[in-house]
Amino acid sequence: MIASGAHPTAATLVVTVAAVVALTTGAAAHVGSPDVFLDGEAGPYRLFVTVRPPRAIPGVADVEVLAQASEVREVRIVPLPLSGPGAQFAPVPDRAVRSRDDPRLFTGQLWMMTAGAWQVRVIVSGDRGEGVLSVPVPTLPQSTLAMTRPLGAILFTLMLLLSAGFVSIVSATAREAALEAGEMPDGGARRRGRIAAAIATGIVIVVLVLGNWWWSAEASSYARYVYRPLQATASATADGNLTLVLRDPGWLLTRRLDDFVADHGHLMHLFIVTPALDRFWHLHPEEGETGRFEQPLPEMPAGRYELFADVVHATGVSETATAELDAPDVRGRLLTGDDSTWPAPGQAIGTTESAAQLPDGGRIVWMRDEQPLTTRRLTRFTFQVEDASGRPAQDLELYMGMPGHAVFVRRDRRVFAHVHPSGSAPPAALELGRRALSESTGSSPGAPLHSPSAHAAGLSAPLSFPYGFPEPGDYRIFVQVKRGGQVQTAAFDATVE
Repeated sequence: MIASGAHPTAATLVVTVAAVVALTTGAAAHVGSPDVFLDGEAGPYRLFVTVRPPRAIPGVADVEVLAQASEVREVRIVPLPLSGPGAQFAPVPDRAVRSRDDPRLFTGQLWMMTAGAWQVRVIVSGDRGEGVLSVPVPTLPQSTLAMTRPLGAILFTLMLLLSAGFVSIVSATAREAALEAGEMPDGGARRRGRIAAAIATGIVIVVLVLGNWWWSAEASSYARYVYRPLQATASATADGNLTLVLRDPGWLLTRRLDDFVADHGHLMHLFIVTPALDRFWHLHPEEGETGRFEQPLPEMPAGRYELFADVVHATGVSETATAELDAPDVRGRLLTGDDSTWPAPGQAIGTTESAAQLPDGGRIVWMRDEQPLTTRRLTRFTFQVEDASGRPAQDLELYMGMPGHAVFVRRDRRVFAHVHPSGSAPPAALELGRRALSESTGSSPGAPLHSPSAHAAGLSAPLSFPYGFPEPGDYRIFVQVKRGGQVQTAAFDATVE
């Protein structure tokens, strides 16, 4: 859909044009970070998959598949609904193109036709047979596409030429069609030509007016189709009770507030940060009434805070609602269970670009290479957890079914992403894709992707989080692990070119 502000009548009369300039930053499952990253296994093959959904729907998604080993010979990709009958009947997949520079890298493009919960199914063939991987992809139209000024000028010029040509042809036909060869038109013939030209001009004006009205109506209709994130309102009492109310501002009629599903054990993952990003809380409010969540707050000084609330619908679509909170001085309660804070008591507030100290004397080391961080490139962020003696920690535990969690926040808070070692897709959506894949292939679904058995092996190795920065700027990365029953958080700073 082309926005209605740039010569819509020209495009209406001449041709429908697909423009190529996206307008706004996406705010969907992750704020300002719409791309999907997945570290998964397709049978015997380990893959790192990046899916960049289109900004406008229908639109084209870019898919990159990086195989860990060079034994992969062919990669095919196909878009499907994430669940339901449509997930069982896959059309003929497209063959991804192998990169000339890296034989392990395959790229392709897929049309995403409607908004909602989709998946990109990746079929891999190689020396060890065939494997299949499902990548959940929420397709949320985030903007219209703008017509560029040069394109608008070209179309407007073509409109004038076609209009003038149509009027000239009609006038000449009425004036000279009945004449014999070589006969010159007399006064009556010229009068017929002028009358026909006037009628043709009127028809052109009517067509342009109706076309402009139709185009404006289509643009207005699509503007209502553009994704509107859930709205959140937060308030806190002096005794430390937080209330967060979600509201649907109107988007698709199928979106609901009563269909949230647990994602690693909680209906909501709430992240609270200060504007300076020098304090961080990861909490899990409980839902009372539909769309109303409550949470006893820990100790917090009075001030303004920014909230990011992650929820997952039963369809597999995840959303992040944002809110601001002007909180009083809260005495609060001690954190228990999966709730956590940074800095912890006894932990320094300072951050680092390489190693961060933990309260027990251990540290988390960012094992980064010499390559500068750039935008729109899949990067594996690898961290080693060490004990107080400097050796790899042996007391790591699963934290909500995962070896670790990472939160990427840009300094201006316009980019926020909650990422796991498996990638940026929520485990609840991965589970839906896994079930749909097992039903379509007739195979056993096996253990859930976020079960302890699925990640136990990762506890003895460095933690890796696949992610790609959507925009340049200064970022803070919060890395969370669980050791000896305690959640520990480290913060790292990064500059993205």
